[in-house]
Amino acid sequence: MRHTKTAAVLAIVASFAASGCSTFRDRTWGECALAGAVIGGAGGGTVGGVAVNNAQNHASNEERGAGIGGGLVAGALIGAVLGHAVCDPIKAPPPPPPAPAQAAPAPPPPAKGTTLATLGATNFDFNKATVKPEGREIVASAVKTLKDNPDTKVVVEGHTDSIGSDAYNQKLSLRRANAVRDLLVHEGIDAARIRTEGLGKSHPIADNKTAEGRAKNRRAEIVVD
Repeated sequence: MRHTKTAAVLAIVASFAASGCSTFRDRTWGECALAGAVIGGAGGGTVGGVAVNNAQNHASNEERGAGIGGGLVAGALIGAVLGHAVCDPIKAPPPPPPAPAQAAPAPPPPAKGTTLATLGATNFDFNKATVKPEGREIVASAVKTLKDNPDTKVVVEGHTDSIGSDAYNQKLSLRRANAVRDLLVHEGIDAARIRTEGLGKSHPIADNKTAEGRAKNRRAEIVVD
């Protein structure tokens, strides 16, 4: 009989917990549940002992103890559940998920006329169109820009100083421009995106009367077309 009552009480507690499952999930088990268990256990033990005495005129100490124990357990369970449901603190809501990182906007393509790289006199052997290793490193920066902007086209302009005939300088400047173009193509840039011009000595950027000025004029430039 005692076991039947205890099982019934446990079933009631389980039913109550299931019906208020959202309440249990939203609260933190704390002092209210503990206080409810103490109060419920004390009350349940008293009720269990009285119930045994009322049910049996000459109940033994063992039967009274069993009644008190069963009432204590059942009362503690019910008290803990009620205390938790009534006044245990509600859990703080979880923090909102972090906002997705915004990708940095891609920089605009370089404008027409922008010089992507300049190879000076020191980047070519004297009177030749072969690009030296230092010049290849300069071209590499232009290659990256062109790969990042696949629709951008360029013109490679070759220039010389004023020494020599116009015809000779025009041919030399074009050979140097073509050498830079070939290097761009070797690095993966489509040849259809590149055109070359040999401008000879027609576009100086420094005074051709000095050695320093002439060195500045001997150059090849990669310019956005």
